[in-house]
Amino acid sequence: MCAYVSNGNATPEVLDYIRPWVDLYKIDLKGFSDKGYRKLGGLLENVLATIKMVQERGFWLEIVTLLVPGFNDSVDEMRAAADFIAGVSPDIPWHVTAFHQDYKMTGPDNTSIETLVRAAEIGYEAGLNFVYAGNLPGRVGKYENTFCPGCKKAVVERHGFRVLKNRIKDGACPYCGREIPGRWSDGSAGFSAA
Repeated sequence: MCAYVSNGNATPEVLDYIRPWVDLYKIDLKGFSDKGYRKLGGLLENVLATIKMVQERGFWLEIVTLLVPGFNDSVDEMRAAADFIAGVSPDIPWHVTAFHQDYKMTGPDNTSIETLVRAAEIGYEAGLNFVYAGNLPGRVGKYENTFCPGCKKAVVERHGFRVLKNRIKDGACPYCGREIPGRWSDGSAGFSAA
């Protein structure tokens, strides 16, 4: 398998060209404000178009949003992002991750546990089936785990990037038999692009 890690800027021609060789595609959705994207030198509409094109072409897609206090962590912006992703497909995993001060970026505070958990809750409220809170291992409760969208039981338990238990069998929930979308093989831990 081959994975591609992206800032979300692509053209149909490039996606069609790499599709035979790339299975998994991760996109950083840096927020849901055109003004915020322009500050970073990009355009939100390009990233949203790329998300749709990647999904349409059958890549396994996962989206990551680094929540930076005061930049992209308002409830309205998180809700708009979650609603958009769910509108493309409720099975796209959304990773909301905590910003922490590092190197030359020491201005904003670190993302709080409460903000990260609220973002995950917003994702589930929007209808997403797989939402993960990251960069704070062991401090975000159930939001590190994968739950069956059918019976709601934990099928993969994690601590950070470490898989503690994987109950998925042949790509399905062992409790209710519902297919768990992803790239699974022989009961392994599956793929997470983040």
